[in-house]
Amino acid sequence: MSNDAYDPLDHIDWDLIDKDHTIEWLVHLCEVFNRPIPKPTFPLLNWKENPFDSIPQGPTWPEDYLWSSNHTSIPEEHRQMWLHVAALICRSPGITVSSNDISVPGRFGMRFPEIVLSNDISVTGRFGSEFKIKMMPDLSDWNEIEHPQGVDCVPEELHHLLKEPRTVVINGERVLSNENYIPETVYLCWESPKGTPTPVGLYSLLLAMLDETKVWEYLLDYIATECRGGHDTGFHHREDYLRQPGRAPGSLVGWDQFRPPYRSVEKDEDTTNYYLCYWCGPDAPDHH
Repeated sequence: MSNDAYDPLDHIDWDLIDKDHTIEWLVHLCEVFNRPIPKPTFPLLNWKENPFDSIPQGPTWPEDYLWSSNHTSIPEEHRQMWLHVAALICRSPGITVSSNDISVPGRFGMRFPEIVLSNDISVTGRFGSEFKIKMMPDLSDWNEIEHPQGVDCVPEELHHLLKEPRTVVINGERVLSNENYIPETVYLCWESPKGTPTPVGLYSLLLAMLDETKVWEYLLDYIATECRGGHDTGFHHREDYLRQPGRAPGSLVGWDQFRPPYRSVEKDEDTTNYYLCYWCGPDAPDHH
């Protein structure tokens, strides 16, 4: 069938009409209005190339069928970038999109639930790891990224990323630290650099999840930490830890008057990752 005989309207799945405010509807329309999606003739990592570009009439933004404010609010200068994202999703068997209205506890619990939109992008990486990106209703950003939990989930192909245990000091005692801690109760906190358009950041994130390597490098970069005042021990991601006040010797200048350092701080400074918890920092309630 030639392109001249192709009518996108004949291929719209009208059963999705109830999802006309979702990412599922957006991706479906981008695919329908830009068939066929050619196989890319460039490296997958080169996001600047778009398989839709080889269509004779050029890639089409299906604006006549995007009537929800979640879609009409997408800036015009971002639309070509969203076409890149849609093309990647459509040509990648490991990526699926789904959208549903779900009930969540309201102000008074589940007796009066609130209905919210769940815009999900599920990704299965090349080593079989499963990730899920939860997009904001208006697609302006993502608010959660779910990932496999526990070090046992690290693919065998990436075991070279695992670190050997080492001795650390916690509460004044030397213990063998698990250097491969992966949190079970927090999400993968990847954000785009400030000023990066959401579709560009999302495209890069999808590629990283398909490849898996950078994702696992991030998840395996948690370090054991201890509060300088002895209130708490736990794990911080290295990026977050390096932003913590009081993480380095001498950074407590002016704060010692509030709470003296834990007695092991000086002798263990080289082997323990210290930081200031809420109760040790300048914003603690008894500091005012």
